[in-house]
Order: sequence, then C-alpha cells, then structure tokens
Amino acid sequence: MRGNVEERREQILNGKIIPTLLSLAWPVVVGSMLQTAYNLADTYWLGRVSAAAVAAPTTSFPLIMVLNALGMGLATAGISLVSQHTGSGGDERANEAAGQVFGLLFLLSLAGGVIGFFSSGWLLRNVIGAGPDVYPLAHNYVRIIFLGAPLMFSFIAFRFILRGTGDMKTPMYIRGLGVVLNVILDPLLILGIGPFPQLGVTGAAIATVSTRGVAASIGLYMLFNDKVDINLSLKDIKLKLIWVKKIFDIGLPASAARIGSSLGFVGLIAMITHFGKVPIASYGVGQRVIQMINLGIWGFAGSAMTMVGQNIGAKQQSRAEEIVYKTLLVAGVIMVAISIFIYLAREPMVAFFLDEGNVAEFSAVVTEASRFIGIFVISIPFFGIFRIFDSTYRGTGHTKPAMVLSLGRIMGLRLGLSYILAFPAFGIGLNLGILGVWWGMTLSNIIIALLSYLYFRTGRWKERTIEEEEEGQEDDFDDMN
Repeated sequence: MRGNVEERREQILNGKIIPTLLSLAWPVVVGSMLQTAYNLADTYWLGRVSAAAVAAPTTSFPLIMVLNALGMGLATAGISLVSQHTGSGGDERANEAAGQVFGLLFLLSLAGGVIGFFSSGWLLRNVIGAGPDVYPLAHNYVRIIFLGAPLMFSFIAFRFILRGTGDMKTPMYIRGLGVVLNVILDPLLILGIGPFPQLGVTGAAIATVSTRGVAASIGLYMLFNDKVDINLSLKDIKLKLIWVKKIFDIGLPASAARIGSSLGFVGLIAMITHFGKVPIASYGVGQRVIQMINLGIWGFAGSAMTMVGQNIGAKQQSRAEEIVYKTLLVAGVIMVAISIFIYLAREPMVAFFLDEGNVAEFSAVVTEASRFIGIFVISIPFFGIFRIFDSTYRGTGHTKPAMVLSLGRIMGLRLGLSYILAFPAFGIGLNLGILGVWWGMTLSNIIIALLSYLYFRTGRWKERTIEEEEEGQEDDFDDMN
C-alpha cells in the first residue's frame, strides 16, 4: 500500500493546504458522529429496561475513562511518531514506530484489564459510591468492559496509527460497521429478542465488546497483511527500550491531561449541583447542544495534528506554521457562523431535547439552559483556537506544554474563576451564583486560547522529536515479543 501513503504524503507536504485540510477533516467528524450514535444506542435500549440499567454504564464511566485516557494518551505518540517519520520519508521507521505503539498498548491493556477487573467492585462501592440498586449492574458491566480492554486498545492503536499516515477514512468505515453491529446486537441482547436471552446491562456490555472485537480483528488483519499504509510484522512489535521511553515521554503527559481534565469536570459538576437540579439539568442539556459544534472542532484539530506532524518530520517548519494559521482561519469562520446560529436558535434547540410532560420545571430548565448557551457560546471560537494549538503541540510530540495548558484550562482557570465568580470566595468572590459558573467557564476558554497562542509564538513546538530513537533503535527488551 506504499502508493497510497506516498500520494497522501505528497498532498500533505506539497498540496494546497485548505483542500487537504478539508479532505482529512470530514472523516474525523463523521467518526465522532458515529461514536455518538454508538453511545445513544446503548442508552436508548437500556432505557427500555429500567432507570438503574441506564445509570449502570454512567456510574461505571469514571473507571472506564481512566483506562481509555491511558490508551488514547499513549496512542497520541503513535500519531506524533508515525506522522513525523512518514513526513521524513522514513517508511520503515514509521512501521517500527507503529509496531512499538501497538505492542506497548496491547501489553498495558492486559495489565489494565486484569487490575480493573479485580478492583472494580471495591472502587464502585468505596470511591464512586454506587447505590445498592445500581452496584450489581454496574459491576457486571464494567468487568466485561475491562475483559475487553485488549480489543479496545487494539482499535485505538489502529485508528491513531493510521491518522499519522493521513488515512482518516479506513478507521471511519470500520467504526461505521461497528455502529451497525452494535445497533443490531443491543436490542437482541438487552431485551432478549427471539432466541437471545434477556441480559439487560450485561447484554449491552457484551454487544460493546463484541463490536470492538470485530473492529480490532479487521484492524489487525489490515496492519499485518499490507492492506493499509502501515505494514507490521512480528519483529516490529518486539519492544525496544528507546522506543518505549519515547512513547512514554510523549504519551504519558497526554494521558495525564485527559485524566486530569476529566476529574476537573467532576469538580465542575459538583459546583453546579450546589445550585440545585435546574442548573445541573440546564448544563446537561446545554452540553448536548454545544457538543454539536465540538464535532467540527475535533475534525479540524485532528487534521492539523497529522498535517503539522508530517511537515515537521519533513523539516518544513514554515509550511507547518502556515497550516496552523490556515486551519485557524477556516475553523474560525465556521465556528463563528455556527455559534451565531446556535445563539439565535438556542431556545428551540434546548426544548427539542426536553419532554415537557416528563421534565419537571420545564420552562425553568429551558430558560436557564438558554442563558448558559447564550453566555458560553461566546467562547466556542476560542475553544476551537485552543484545541487546534493543542493538537499542533501533540502532533509534534510536545505533549508536556499541551498537558500544562489543558490542565490549566480546567483545573486552574475554569474551577478557579467559576468559584470566585459564583461564591463569596476568600472575601473577593462576586457571589453571582450559577451565573458566575457560566462566566467562569466562558472566560477559561478565552484566556487559555490567548496563553496557547503565546506558547505557539515561541516556536518551540517546531522541534522534531524523532531523531533520538533513529540513532538508538537496537536497545531492546530481549524478553518481550
């Protein structure tokens, strides 16, 4: 499949930037939409069982989130290393980098799966505080998910490795197949249609792991049979110390950023909950509307990550910088236009997600959610700016400054500003109530965008991160295969 990667590399390194950007962005957007559909299918069918059944995956989410953050964080090294080696013309190095990322992720998934399987019961009871009606369902669900950790990590590695080469479509197609299979399996296994047993939450977990198994199997077949731009062999996944160090150096900060940000959102939700059920319901509905905008942001950010990584690998720093600025321009125009539309249509959009007959205090939630969106939407273009800079730094392997900025946005700015604005904090708080939280969230995006730009201007992100392992590749682990 060398012809495909060479054609994509030529387009990314020498083609017109904006058409290339758009061609890479849309599969990422569609992939994100497919993942959303995947999650909605579980929620829809579990809602036909009981409220506890719906709550079980939600209760388990923090445990799964930590495992997922570790996998996706380390897989970020796959995008960085594969994209830079692809850009430099080092196809064999790209294969080796991909093999090392895959081998390490698979090994860690075995360890993480075993630890999660045996510790999940204690964590659900003593850390998350699952209630007696939800605990047994959540415990069964999360243990099955942990057993499937190698399948989850294998497909994560496949997706991120191919993104490094610029192939965004193949993972999208496989994701689409996974969604179709999940939509078919969910009602059969959850409700027990036809010859299938009624398994409820356990059925949802089995459906999820089964579809991940299909996706991972297809990905492995393609990687080891020269069906995609990366062609792996068993020697490529024999772990080498210098590669492992590099992957951890790039991937662990990315994992820490994901975990830390998620914990920060837990703190934010606790703060919102302090003001009652109407604000927390308003936040939940508002986030559903905002997420529609974020799909576009992730598409452009993912494209920028690959394009910048390959151009830095090819030592085309000036073109890499031009790519970032043009991505900001295109994404900025689109984000501003969508934000204006969301602002004008916020009330009917909020009402769409609510059932007037079932949602208590319907009008209060519509009013508060509309106010939240009306304030927060101001910051959406700034969030897009931050996310594109963040992806630029991660794509070039500079994940430590990306981690600092990401954690600073949530743990520092968002929680700090929201607390000071919402409460009479330390004698200087403005005591604005829930309005202070909405403005704290908004200001955190604006400020972090400015700070991200200041780091961008230093130019440190332009340094390549692939030379070290090129010169020390023979240092390996003899006992790992």
